[in-house]
Parts: sequence; C-alpha cells; structure tokens
Amino acid sequence: MRRHPALREFSDDHHQGLVRARRLRRAAAGEGEEPVEAARAFVRFFREETEEHFEKEERVLLPVAEASGVSPREPDIRRMLAEHAELRRLVRRLEEEADAGNVRPETLREAGGLLEGHIRLEERRVFPMLELELPERALDELGRRVAEFGRSGGAQGGGSNP
Repeated sequence: MRRHPALREFSDDHHQGLVRARRLRRAAAGEGEEPVEAARAFVRFFREETEEHFEKEERVLLPVAEASGVSPREPDIRRMLAEHAELRRLVRRLEEEADAGNVRPETLREAGGLLEGHIRLEERRVFPMLELELPERALDELGRRVAEFGRSGGAQGGGSNP
C-alpha cells in the first residue's frame, strides 16, 4: 500500500508491531516463547519503541491534523487514543505478571489482539482519512515535524525510532 511520505514512518513502525503481536498470540497458545519471556520481550519493545511511536502520533500527527480541521472527536481518532491508553495499561499488567512469574495467556492474547487491531485501525481508517482530508501543506508540515521529533529523540530525550 502506498502511503504519503509524511505518514510512511508511522506505517513502517507498524510492521514490527504486527510481528510482536503475533509473538504474543503464539505464546498465549503455548507456541514459541514461554509466556514470561514473551511478556518481558514485549514490555521492552513497547518501552523502547512503541511508546515513542505513540508520542509521535499524539504530539505531532494529531496536532497537525487538528490544526487542519480534523476533529479530535472524530470516532476513529478517539478510538486510536483510547487504544493507546489501553495498550499502556496492558503493558503494565504484563510487566506485573512477568515480575510475579505468572503471565496469563489471556493477558498475552488480549495485548496481541489489541495491538494488531490498533495497527489495522490506523492503516485502514485513520491514515487514509488523513491523506484524504489534510492539504498537502499540512502533510509537508507533518513530515518536517516527524523528522524533527526523531532528531530530538522525542519526549524521552533519546531512544530509538520504532
């Protein structure tokens, strides 16, 4: 799928997220990694990569969209933000369960399913809507701000790009 250059980095990030979601679901089914290891690996991935991706969406993508007239009350935008919060909650739960040495398959399955669904929402609904509704100047501004965010290391003052 062709994506506007300003949104391409977000889409590129999603590939690794889909791989991680599949690993969680496989661990929940008793395939692949042990549940505790799968949970710990996912928590590391989330903290090192996904959190910065979410911050770019929340602090760069959505403000540019709103400045161009996309309502933050748009149902897909609201769902996107609600899923960010839910994924953060599930990461905390996975971390607690891993620390206790008892990761529940249900938690792995829920986190993997939500992450995959979230990525599909953005790729199939949010990004196409933004490509359609944002004028080229706004998309160009988005591209500049995303690049600047990456150079500054995001809100964390460092870290890798997801």
